Amino acid sequence: MRPLNPRERRLLAVGLLIAAIAAAWLGLVAPVVGGFFDRAAERRELLATYQRNQRIMASLPAWRASAAEQRRGAPRFAIIAPSEQLAVENLKERLLRLANDEGFTVTAMQDLQAGAPNGKVRVRADLQLSLTQLYESLRRLETEGSYVVVEYLSISADRALQTGRLSPMAVRLEVTAAWRAPRAKPS
Repeated sequence: MRPLNPRERRLLAVGLLIAAIAAAWLGLVAPVVGGFFDRAAERRELLATYQRNQRIMASLPAWRASAAEQRRGAPRFAIIAPSEQLAVENLKERLLRLANDEGFTVTAMQDLQAGAPNGKVRVRADLQLSLTQLYESLRRLETEGSYVVVEYLSISADRALQTGRLSPMAVRLEVTAAWRAPRAKPS
């Protein structure tokens, strides 16, 4: 091998210097600086988590008040009864009270618990009522007492067709309501 001339030696020295600087950068400086950036990002994330948790903890009294309000409003969403059968009877009594208040007759009432999902009670009622009474009854079922779902509604106005004037209609109504057992009082 021949000896390098001064120009080549300078280029080789500059190349070795650049390689040494790059090796020092990649081996020492980049990991240290990268570690600082990583820890700063982690610190920002932890600070944001801490602040979010502080806001959540500060809102805890409002959440407790909201939960208490929901407990007070629970009867609007479910019939409270010690047993499923008593909940069915409660729903039947509600329909009978509605019939008494609105002035229509209940010709038959049947418990449909065999097809009801868990936590629900179902009742079928056959009614004789006018269109106005039907409207008012459905409105009251929707707005009064625990919420019910009208699963089935069948209206037969055969007598009106035969007589040619407005007559009471035969209505079959199936309603479903949620029920739950009363909670025991803590001692």
